[in-house]
Amino acid sequence: MIGVYFMGRLGNQIFQYYYLQYLKQQTGKLCFFPNPHHAYLGKYFDLGPVNNVLLNSKLYSVLARIIPKVFPFKPLYIQNFSKPRERDIANWTMVYGYFQSDYYAKKLTNYEPLKLKKPFSDAFHEKFGAVFGANKTVVVHIRRTDYLNYGKRDISLPISYFQEQLNTLPNIEEYTVFFVSDDMEFVKNAFPAQPNFIFTSNSEIIDFQLIQNADVAIISNSTFAWWACYFSPKKQRVIAPKNWMAFRIGREHPQGVMTDKFEWVEVPKD
Repeated sequence: MIGVYFMGRLGNQIFQYYYLQYLKQQTGKLCFFPNPHHAYLGKYFDLGPVNNVLLNSKLYSVLARIIPKVFPFKPLYIQNFSKPRERDIANWTMVYGYFQSDYYAKKLTNYEPLKLKKPFSDAFHEKFGAVFGANKTVVVHIRRTDYLNYGKRDISLPISYFQEQLNTLPNIEEYTVFFVSDDMEFVKNAFPAQPNFIFTSNSEIIDFQLIQNADVAIISNSTFAWWACYFSPKKQRVIAPKNWMAFRIGREHPQGVMTDKFEWVEVPKD
């Protein structure tokens, strides 16, 4: 039996979900989440009959939390400082990590992108379906608030990164441009209003689908936006900041996060 601990918000939970599926395939052992109460990806995504029940069950949550208290699990912390690789994970191990790479999803013989539950996809199409159906779209995702003081560091991208990438798009006036952010007033000040600009504030799962369904996505160094693009059903162009969290020092971090599905561009030094 091997446990994988849920940590972080939605984007990180999806990475941990795929890592657990990878472990089940590689080891053939029973793998479980000991803290399903922490996760909410089961709220939004159809995870299949078994996981839909387990990850949304209060009874299962109680049982999963009891198991590590009854049986002796050895903790294993997997860091992101080196490239993902195969490991021999022993039975009765509790694994902690973020696994921010598509290495594990690509190893799955039955990989499929997670599908949103119908009420959430219906809500998106009701609100934005007509616009996305009739127009070419760009979505600019700008994450700021918690990134301004993230572990006592500012890991937010300079606004010039977004401005430069938007300005390099040819015929931008032919696109409807959506701005998605947790600091919309800042964004409005940075991007003067244009007839084709839409500054929109929505629930997180609507924002997820805005990014997911864009023809062009200019994204922050956010796992939320990373997965929205990775799950896109379109032949989407994704512009992402080279080196992700470590863009200031010019070294990829986490190692393996720079999927070949995205275009990785240098971040200007402000």
